[in-house]
Amino acid sequence: MNTRKKNEVKVVAEILRVAAKGSKEAEIMDRCKLDSMSVENYLSALSELSLLTVEDDNDMRCRTTEKGLEFLNTYHRLRWLLFGKDNDFLLMRLLEQMKNKEQSPFYVS
Repeated sequence: MNTRKKNEVKVVAEILRVAAKGSKEAEIMDRCKLDSMSVENYLSALSELSLLTVEDDNDMRCRTTEKGLEFLNTYHRLRWLLFGKDNDFLLMRLLEQMKNKEQSPFYVS
C-alpha cells in the first residue's frame, strides 16, 4: 500500500509497535508495508524526535524508546476514546505495564 494513502500517525504507531522489542529495518518495512524510502524517512524522523533509537552495531536495529511507548499509550487512549475499541483499551493497559518492566509484553511481536 502506498504510504500516502495511509494515515501518518497510524504508520508511526505501527513502526513503534513493531520496534518495541527491537527490529531490523527490513522487518519494519515488511510488517508496516512501507517502501525503503518511506521507512528511511520515518526512522530518521522518529529518531530525531527521540521516539526510536537506532542501534548501529553489526546489524542496524531500531528500538522504541520510553517516549515512544508514551506516544503509543496516548495514541491508543485516543483511539479508545474516539472509537471505543476494547482491544485498544487492553493494549493501553499492557503499554502501562511495559513502562514499569524491562521486558516487553507478549503482544509486541
